[in-house]
Amino acid sequence: MKFKKPPFKYIFLAVDVALLTIAYFYAITRINVIEIDFSFDSAYSCLSHLFLYAVFIVIFVFSFRYTSLYKRNVVITHLKQLAKLLNALIGGSIALIVFMALSNFYYLIYNGRELLIDFYLIALPVFVLYRPILGKSLYRYLTRKKIQRRKVLIVGGDQAGIFAAKSLMADEFSDFIIVGFLDDYKAKGIDIFNGYKNIGHLDGLGDAIRNLDVDEILIAIDHAPYNRLIHIVESCLATAVAVRIYSDFLAVIAKKMDVELYANIPVIDLPQKPLDGNSWKDKRTFDILLSTVALAVLSPLFLIIAAGIKLSSKGPVIFKQTRIGKNGCPFDFYKFRSMHVGNSSNIHKDYVTNFIKGNIECATGKDINVFKITDDPRIFKFGKFIRKTSLDEFPQFYNVLVGDMGLVGPRPCLPYEWDCYEDWHKKRLNVLPGCTGLWQALGRSAVTFEEMVILDLYYISNASLWLDFKIVLQTFPVIFFGKGGH
Repeated sequence: MKFKKPPFKYIFLAVDVALLTIAYFYAITRINVIEIDFSFDSAYSCLSHLFLYAVFIVIFVFSFRYTSLYKRNVVITHLKQLAKLLNALIGGSIALIVFMALSNFYYLIYNGRELLIDFYLIALPVFVLYRPILGKSLYRYLTRKKIQRRKVLIVGGDQAGIFAAKSLMADEFSDFIIVGFLDDYKAKGIDIFNGYKNIGHLDGLGDAIRNLDVDEILIAIDHAPYNRLIHIVESCLATAVAVRIYSDFLAVIAKKMDVELYANIPVIDLPQKPLDGNSWKDKRTFDILLSTVALAVLSPLFLIIAAGIKLSSKGPVIFKQTRIGKNGCPFDFYKFRSMHVGNSSNIHKDYVTNFIKGNIECATGKDINVFKITDDPRIFKFGKFIRKTSLDEFPQFYNVLVGDMGLVGPRPCLPYEWDCYEDWHKKRLNVLPGCTGLWQALGRSAVTFEEMVILDLYYISNASLWLDFKIVLQTFPVIFFGKGGH
C-alpha cells in the first residue's frame, strides 16, 4: 500500500487518538454513568458524551497538527517535542474552554468542569511519557522494521542533490532508500555519488517511477533559472508520488516557516492536488461570511478612521485604484486614503520597476529589500499610522464580499507592475488576490520581490482552509506590532 505521507504520521495520529479516547472515557467513569439515551436532554446521555468526545478529538488533533507534532524532526527529539506538546495541550485546553462556554456545554453534562480536569490529569502524564520519551523509540522501531522505508528519487545531480544524498545516508533515523538521481545535464548511467547513478532525464520521469517503484521525489536544485525550476516542479507534481523540494531558491520559506527537516535539511512538501472546485467554493463561502461579519463589526471603527483622514488631509476618505486580479483581470480596489491628493505615482512606479528587476538598494538600513517605499513624502501623518497598522486595508472587505478578492491570497498588483512581470511572476495571480497572504503574515515587506513571488506560489500550491486559518492568525500580531507596514 502506497502512502502519500510517511507512514509514521498516520501511526502517531492513530496512537494519539487512541490515547485521547482512553483518557476521555476514563475521566467519564470517574464522574458519572452513561445512560442509554440518544438525546441531549439527559445529563448522562450517550449522545451528549459522544458529541463532546468528538469535539475533544477534533480540537486536540487540530492543536497537535498546528504545533507541528507530526513532523519528522519533532518526533525524533525530546525537549523540542515536549515543548510543542505542552503548547498543544494548553492550546487545546483554551479552545475547549471557549467551546464549552459558548455552547453552554457546562450545563449539558453534569460536572462538566470536573470531567475536563480529570481528562487533563490523565492525558498530561500519558502524553508526556509517550510522546517525548517513547515517541523517538517508536520511530526508530518503525524504521528498523522497514515499515516506513521509502524509495526516493533525487532530481538534481549537482551540489544540492549530492548534499541531500549525503545527509540522508548519514542520518541515523533515515527511512529513505535512495534509488538514484535524475539530471538533464548529465549523461545517463554516469555515477553521481557513492555508486548512485543518473537514471535519466526529466522526460523519462514517469518510466523511472514505475520501474523503480519510487515512493517519493526529492527535488534538490540550486543553480537553475526560476522558469526551469518551476517546469521541474510541475513535471514532478504530474506524477502520482509525493514530491518534496530542497533548494536555496526556496530559502525564504524554510527560513520563515516551520518546515519539516529530513536529516537536518529543510524540505518543503508540494501536494499533487491543489484545491478542487468544491474546495474553492468552500473557501469562497468562508470569505463571504467573514467579510460580512468584519464589515458589520468594524463599521464604528470606519467612522473614526474617516474622521482622522478628514482632519489630516483634504480630499476623499476612500481611495479607489485599478489593480490586477485573477488571471490578469483589472478591478476597482479600495483603501482608506493615506496620501495627499494630487501626488504623482511616478515615485512609486520607478521604485517598483527597479524593485521587480532587483535593482533596489537597502532602504531600511538593514541588509534586506523592501516592497514598499520607506519615509514616503506623499503620506500624511495619520496616513502613516493607518498604513503601519494596516487599518487602511479594511475597505478591501468590500472587495472580498463582491468577489474581486479573497481574505487570503497573493496581493493584487498595479497595471505597471504587471507589465514588468516575467511569465513565471504572473503565475502568482492564477487565483483570486487576497487581503493578506504569506508575505504579510511572515512580516510584510522584509523580502525581495522574487521571494514574495515564491511565497505566493507556495500558497497557491498548498491553498486550503487550514492554511488560510493559520495565515489569518499569524497576520494579527504583524498588524498589532506594525511590522513592515511602511
